[in-house]
Amino acid sequence: MADHRMTATSYLVLGLLADAPATSYELKRRVALTIGNFWEFAHSQLYDEPVRLAAAGLVDASSEDGGRRRRTYTITDAGRAELAGWLAEPTPGRTDVRDPGLLKLFFAKHARPGDVRAIAADQHRAHRDRADEYERTHQLLAGAADHWQMKSLELGIRYERTVEGFWADLLKELPGE
Repeated sequence: MADHRMTATSYLVLGLLADAPATSYELKRRVALTIGNFWEFAHSQLYDEPVRLAAAGLVDASSEDGGRRRRTYTITDAGRAELAGWLAEPTPGRTDVRDPGLLKLFFAKHARPGDVRAIAADQHRAHRDRADEYERTHQLLAGAADHWQMKSLELGIRYERTVEGFWADLLKELPGE
């Protein structure tokens, strides 16, 4: 097996391929419908990472003989072992929150009062809309997705509703326009 530094994207690709073989395009579509709701990264990595994982012996690649010569990736036994090992490792307790609204709020002492209200209103609406979308997705996937995928979606709904509530409370604290 070639030396390969494993990243979160490496494990994301292995996890998706553990469900079913896929082309990079199919991985991109799966991410958009699922993990992309809570794990942001450059989707170009879904074209590069399978190639690196194949070089490391964690996935196999097969190409079409004709047409677009798309490569389909399949997880290997070594890839399944790597994924299982990662899943068994302790998970760091820190969650990274890269929320632009929260960053703006941190520096709001330099903003005009109306701008703070606009930030809060925009964030309230954005988190409400995202929670509503997650709830629609939850209803759509009921019975189709596995238990753990549904639990991940439920956490996303709770998170978005909590953040939505924070911004609603902040709007109540701010003076009117």
